[in-house]
Amino acid sequence: MKTRHLLPIAALGGMLLLSGCGQTGPLPTFGKAITPEWITTDFDGQPGDEYIATSNLQDVVFNARGEIIGWYVKGYAGTPYIKKRADGTYDFSALTNQKGIVNMVAGRKALAVEDKAAGLDPAQAAETGAPTGLSTDLKANRQDAVFRYTQGGVTVTKTVTLHPRNFKVDLKTEVTGGPERVNILFPGLGKADNPRVQAYAQGGAQPAAVQGSGTLSVENVQYAALQENPSQIAHALIIRPQGGTQVNTTLTGGAQGLITASVPASSNLEVYGGKNELIHLYQSGYTELPGLFKPNFFGQISLLIVKLMEQLYKFIGNWGLVLVVLTILLRAIMWPLMQAQGRTTARMQVMQPKIKEIQEKYKDRKDMDSQRAMQAEMQQLYRDYNFNPAGCFSTFIPFPVLIALWSTIRNFEFDSGFLWLPDLAIPDPFYLLAVVYLIVNIGQLYVMTRKNPDMFRQQAFIYLIFLYFALTFPAGVTIYIILSTLIGIGQQILINRQVEKETASIGQKVEKAPARPAAKASKTIDAPKK
Repeated sequence: MKTRHLLPIAALGGMLLLSGCGQTGPLPTFGKAITPEWITTDFDGQPGDEYIATSNLQDVVFNARGEIIGWYVKGYAGTPYIKKRADGTYDFSALTNQKGIVNMVAGRKALAVEDKAAGLDPAQAAETGAPTGLSTDLKANRQDAVFRYTQGGVTVTKTVTLHPRNFKVDLKTEVTGGPERVNILFPGLGKADNPRVQAYAQGGAQPAAVQGSGTLSVENVQYAALQENPSQIAHALIIRPQGGTQVNTTLTGGAQGLITASVPASSNLEVYGGKNELIHLYQSGYTELPGLFKPNFFGQISLLIVKLMEQLYKFIGNWGLVLVVLTILLRAIMWPLMQAQGRTTARMQVMQPKIKEIQEKYKDRKDMDSQRAMQAEMQQLYRDYNFNPAGCFSTFIPFPVLIALWSTIRNFEFDSGFLWLPDLAIPDPFYLLAVVYLIVNIGQLYVMTRKNPDMFRQQAFIYLIFLYFALTFPAGVTIYIILSTLIGIGQQILINRQVEKETASIGQKVEKAPARPAAKASKTIDAPKK
């Protein structure tokens, strides 16, 4: 398989990968990392303010009761869907139009406290005030707020802590002057019409689940979850009791998927609301929960990579340097495979002049005998240069590792920047990495096609297309690609020299070899005339 055949395939694969394999919506907006903060504003156009916790991963809108009325999970980290106008007001049209972003609650309310017999009804009015303790601590990875309201003589206090670098929300609820237990509602998952709703009881053997219409009750749960099928664009809402809180759940399936959690008047829950994707779940500590997420083959490789990254970080203490070391280690592991691929490429380049001669020789001869003769000469040329066309397929052997590595770095949430980069999880705000990416890939193309200038010119423009995508890559991904490509260029240069030295004498022997006898022309016997 020739490079000119592989490149369009790679281009198409890259486009599908970056678009989320069919996900609609915009690519990330170029710009700096979003500084997590609380925004107090009128979001819904109704009387009273709302309170928005914004970050690279999501924008979460609370009303004055501490109920989530908008839970917007970003498809691409760092995309600024909230625009601040010159007059200090905000433009929320990107959120409300929901183009390229999912509202997990989809017009409903999450974290709503309910006990209609005691007068607690999310659909009815309540006495509210502004939340207290609105604060953001980036070093501690937290955004805090305390919401308090009174309804039917019952006072509800919610202490909410969001974590900007992951999708977790800590929820502490105190209900005074009311019943001993209340319900907290967790609806989801946005546009998902039939999510899997399940819960795992403490000491249970397997999760209890409902999908489609129907309800199911599970007491004393270890966790309860709403999940779409795992992918880069799937979502999950997971509830875990904390601090000895006993949670009994009622699971509702179908288009109105819902978890109703019965909790004590004083309760402590951990809530995950975000992507149903392995790396984010792993970093949030959810992959060890039984029956929640089963990694596939690529996922198993991703787990090995992320655990290796964590071990390296313990010694190095800088995520940028971890990526540098990880790239070198992986290239060293894949060196033998890349060596075989590189030798195939180098031999093809050395053979190009001879291949062109044979093709020119037969370009105007399309009859079957001439085509057979051309194939025979090509096969002999391959034998002379010890070239195996099947060696091109070694290109695909490292793909599982490369795909898993891409997914790992793309979804990994780093807690620091590197050099001029404020955050390795979002694109370079100064576009320097994209320029370097273009240069090193053009350099790699030149090394691979140096003996075929026409092929170089034909394929170079594809990297201009990739330049746009490079502007949207998380900086950590781009660093890996650049370093890996530089190592690949060095390896290919060494291979080129070795192969040219090996084939120099072969070329001379081929030049001096006597010409092969031309294939005998077949004799044609005219049919007898009548």
